[in-house]
Amino acid sequence: MGAAGGWVSKDALATTPKEVLRFRIWITVLWASCCGGLHGVNTANISGIMSMKPFKEDFGTADMTTDQVTNWSGWAVSSMLLGQLVGVLISGPVGERWGRKACIWIAATSYLIGAILMAANFGSLPELIVGRVLSGLGSGFGMTIGAIYIAEVAPKAVRGAMSTLYNVNIMCGVAGSYWINYWALLHLPSSSPWQWRTPMILQVIPAICLFAGLLVFPETPRYLAMCGRLEDTKTALLNLRGIPEDHPYFVEEYEELVTKVYADQEAERGMKAFKTLFELCGTDESIRKRLIFVMIIQTLFIFSGGNSITYYAPTILKSMGLNSEQILLFTAIYGCVKVISVLLYAVFLSDRFGRRPLLLIGATLNLCCLIYLSAFLGLADTANSGPTVASWFAIVAICIFAVGYGFGWAPVFSLTTSEICPTRSRGAIVTVAFGYQNVLNFLISRFFPNMTVTMHAWGPFALFAAFTAVGVVWVWLAFPECKGRSMETMDQLFVRKWWQVGRLQGKEKGLGEAMMVADEEGEKDPEKMGPVANHVEKI
Repeated sequence: MGAAGGWVSKDALATTPKEVLRFRIWITVLWASCCGGLHGVNTANISGIMSMKPFKEDFGTADMTTDQVTNWSGWAVSSMLLGQLVGVLISGPVGERWGRKACIWIAATSYLIGAILMAANFGSLPELIVGRVLSGLGSGFGMTIGAIYIAEVAPKAVRGAMSTLYNVNIMCGVAGSYWINYWALLHLPSSSPWQWRTPMILQVIPAICLFAGLLVFPETPRYLAMCGRLEDTKTALLNLRGIPEDHPYFVEEYEELVTKVYADQEAERGMKAFKTLFELCGTDESIRKRLIFVMIIQTLFIFSGGNSITYYAPTILKSMGLNSEQILLFTAIYGCVKVISVLLYAVFLSDRFGRRPLLLIGATLNLCCLIYLSAFLGLADTANSGPTVASWFAIVAICIFAVGYGFGWAPVFSLTTSEICPTRSRGAIVTVAFGYQNVLNFLISRFFPNMTVTMHAWGPFALFAAFTAVGVVWVWLAFPECKGRSMETMDQLFVRKWWQVGRLQGKEKGLGEAMMVADEEGEKDPEKMGPVANHVEKI
């Protein structure tokens, strides 16, 4: 097993022919990363659209009571997550049976139908919710299968770098949808429904890119090998690598791929894997602790407030006294900050400093920002005035929050979940964790508007601050550093008391010998992890 983490495997890169890293493979990976764009756009565009005057008039929200608006907006935003939950859970079995490209087609088709239902709406909330659920189903498929496709076609030397494009595309989808909303507000008349319909229509851009690529790019070699189509496997791999069939690099990769697929066919899958996991939790303390660990990670990730700010950024900024144009401009800036933060983390910071110190720094930044935001919203009165100096500091705090989030919970919730789990139970643990995370995300997103009414505007931020404060302490005590640690040494960590896993890390016998090297399979073996685990490992 290899060490956890990694952007580029330098050892593998030294033995990789330059033809393998040609332009075509990067375009193939960039195309598959558009699956992440589905999720990014779906997450961010709805809040800005709901704040537009024509939308309020067409759907009658301007005439609703405060309670009606909060319930209405809660369902409009969170319904997407119900579809996404289903997509995440069923995309794995569908991908195993019908292939990765079939799943990408389902993702793009479901997303496109959902977008059409939303854009062609004439004021029906049920139709809007159906559209959101269908688009969520598409983005759920895309969340899982896009990352799997990338992991299975990328050369092992740059698998980490290529997989990061998927996460960058998510953030680009967030930022792009914010900027489209801002453009529509500035350049389309406020008396026309096209002001909100246009952003709804333009959200199909990632889906259109996926449809176009289905005609050009191949099925993954691993899936073809799983089906016993070895000649097609060889053809697809040759198409991706661009080197002769007798090249030593190709011969080694092809033989290794086929060997792994045959070995993987003996692994437990489906419901049997979950049954085995829960049996292990009763007999293996290390597995039980790791399952609890990843559930805590998902809880702290959701209660960090990052998703809620993304979903409801316009509503939050409105409470700070900004007008409609200022609101959509600063949501767009916020989206760009998230993109830059993710790039900085992936390219420059993660391998240099490690996940644990960056998470401590990021979570501490988040805590400071959340404390200021809750205090500001509790003390300031911006209902009948424009933004004040304190308001501008609050806006800066939101941008700083995005930086801390990009260094902390945003990448760690997925990377660490896969890195600490043993191969035999990794897929089942990560699937359970992802399902739990989507349910929790739905509940928080659905009731966030209600929380701002019952707890006042400052209440949710105080709640997020409390969870983040607990999270900082928990990270210091219980969060291990995965950088430079082989997967085998994780077993040594999780026999300790939970409060010693992070604080006393590095003192277990033999850990000093665990250096950050890529194994012969390239950073980690994505073929043995299960569909959802592949997705989580590689974001």
